[in-house]
Amino acid sequence: MNIKKIATGLLFLSVIGSAVAEEAYPPETQIVSHKTRAQVIEELKQARANGELITNDLYPVEVQHKSTVTRQAVKDELKQVDRSQSLDTGA
Repeated sequence: MNIKKIATGLLFLSVIGSAVAEEAYPPETQIVSHKTRAQVIEELKQARANGELITNDLYPVEVQHKSTVTRQAVKDELKQVDRSQSLDTGA
């Protein structure tokens, strides 16, 4: 009786072991590069210069857009709107 239990247990372990011992999924694929090492390094330098490279879990900095209006022009426009009481508050 004990021999049957031991034999059944060993058979069960061998079946489990063979099921676990399969190949990794997905299979490894060969990567073919279309750029030279020098091209990749140049692109990396360009990305660093443009501030496009994300490092240390930091998000990219929002690009500051150049204003086409001077500070004085904005102040004058605000004064004009205040005088006419036509400031749209979106409410």
